[in-house]
Amino acid sequence: MSDMEDKLTSGLAAIVGEANVSDRFVDRLCYSRDCGPDKAGVPAVVVRPASTDEVVGIVRFAGANRCSIFTRGRATTFLGSGVKDGVILLETTRMNRVEAIDLEAGYVVVQAGAIWHGIDADLKRRGYELAVPGGGGLFSCTIGGTVAVNAIPHGATEYGMTGDHVLALEVVLPSGDVVRTGSWSNPASEPIERNANAADLAGLFIGSYGILGIITRVVYRVRRIPEAEQFRFYAFDDYRDAIDAAGGIQARGAATFVVGLFGGPKPAGEDGDAFLHVVVRDRTCAAEARVREAEAICESHRGRPRPADGTRHYWQEHMYSWLRNTGPSAYYSDRPFFCPEVAGFVSTDGLKTAVALFRAMREEREGDFETYGIRVKGVDAYFARNGAYLWIDTLYDERRDDAWAYGLRLRSEIAERMFTDGRMSPGGLGAGIAPHILPKLGPAGELLKAVKRTLDPDGLLNPGLIVGEEKAR
Repeated sequence: MSDMEDKLTSGLAAIVGEANVSDRFVDRLCYSRDCGPDKAGVPAVVVRPASTDEVVGIVRFAGANRCSIFTRGRATTFLGSGVKDGVILLETTRMNRVEAIDLEAGYVVVQAGAIWHGIDADLKRRGYELAVPGGGGLFSCTIGGTVAVNAIPHGATEYGMTGDHVLALEVVLPSGDVVRTGSWSNPASEPIERNANAADLAGLFIGSYGILGIITRVVYRVRRIPEAEQFRFYAFDDYRDAIDAAGGIQARGAATFVVGLFGGPKPAGEDGDAFLHVVVRDRTCAAEARVREAEAICESHRGRPRPADGTRHYWQEHMYSWLRNTGPSAYYSDRPFFCPEVAGFVSTDGLKTAVALFRAMREEREGDFETYGIRVKGVDAYFARNGAYLWIDTLYDERRDDAWAYGLRLRSEIAERMFTDGRMSPGGLGAGIAPHILPKLGPAGELLKAVKRTLDPDGLLNPGLIVGEEKAR
């Protein structure tokens, strides 16, 4: 161990305790990647704070020693963590407390490392739930990390995005200063309104991937659990009919959540070109009326009603595999696959173009897919309130270096086509996706870089991620 690494380990241990710091190689290696395919550097040391005060101490210590910090929750994304060699890896999962529940004011205050499903379990004992059920990994992903990437949640068709229901944030800036946003920034006020006290500062940090500050607390909107849930599943012989049906449901507000399947394995036992899962949650009478309207819309676009057990399982158990009527096992194979994901927002009608583009790209590369063993996990869309969030998930076998190299090259080609001809805008901007979109953003991209330079002139936080800044040392 170098003198610098020893200094980092001992200095951080003085802040959080020896048990919550590790410089063992096996630990550092395990914290170097997320669920995505991008190879990454190895941090110098891993530190696990339990409070905002400890985060402040870590940030100020890192700044004094000119060593950058990479912040991590549970790393459940597929977009490339971007960890650099030699950084301090700050993991938030010890900051997992539900600190306050105010049902009259309609919010919960939680530390950033709390798990979505854990928060919901606490609320459900009181007959309430979070305003969105969380992202795809809600059994494992942290609320701070999900807000930091503004992940697309379950229930997006009616409830909106993760960030839409943030009322306030507590954030540690690269300077070590602590800010609270919205009405919470006034010490005499409660955290009940995001758009208070001038500019929407919460919006600055939502979706910023931790490059501007470390989220330590989230104040999130809650609501009563709806009385009733209804589930429907439809098969279509033309994907364009399925997209038109989803657009009709959006226009009428007829569903809480609509998920479209436009590629990948077909649901077990089903025939069709595309499929829609429809979830309706509301008061009993309203749910019945809305689901009848959704049925009429699907059938008017030549949709065939099919058994909805998979839809119910998917919503209630949140296992992605149930979208294709299979159990929670890895349904695509027993090989060690990784997923170079491309995902983003597109208008509902524009989804037709995006799906057609990918289908053409796959057909053009049929020989390559066979050579490298590439599989398509899914071409799936969560329909939001006025558009769709499309996932294109291609899989490669990580045991093969040639397949890994091709998989990443394929992701680049898909991203370039989708962010231009496909008119898609990505949501999360991990290390694998940011280089493909940032140059296309013009003045907006330059503004983001300027904000990063202003708040973090030494490149202390998440170096190299999104804007390409280098680390502090």
